[in-house]
Amino acid sequence: MEHSFEPIIDRRSRLLILGSLPGVRSLMENEYYGNWQNKFWKIIFSVFGRPLCTDYISKVLFLHDHNIALWDVIKSADRSGSSDSNIKAAIANDIPKLLQDHPGISFIIFNGQFAFKSYRNFFGKPQMPFEVLLSTSPACAGRDKEKHEMWERAVKGALGDDKKA
Repeated sequence: MEHSFEPIIDRRSRLLILGSLPGVRSLMENEYYGNWQNKFWKIIFSVFGRPLCTDYISKVLFLHDHNIALWDVIKSADRSGSSDSNIKAAIANDIPKLLQDHPGISFIIFNGQFAFKSYRNFFGKPQMPFEVLLSTSPACAGRDKEKHEMWERAVKGALGDDKKA
């Protein structure tokens, strides 16, 4: 049984990014998006015109500084390897409670179709504006330029002009 991490969130969070469940490398590193092949951190830093840092605490602070919350739809599941397609017996994180406890969140970005479909299966359609983006995972490689442009537009749109680079 694999488990997700606690959410990265604070009272200033306005955008919630939801993944599915941490992969093997992320679990080993005890970090969201701990696989260097995953483009998440590179894209997020680039959206704000900042160089990627390697220190995880600095990455977490960067999210806080930009009013971004991060969590996974799935709290725990059986899975061999890191592929979302291998997830079985999934149990959801209590995302409705998280949103109730953090009313400043006004937009959700789903990091890939699997995260969105999982959310929809557990909770139905989101009750706030949302967007489903190409996954930043290595499984969705080869569309980096399109992926970056999509993420930049969505993140900046969700946060508004005050958080643009």
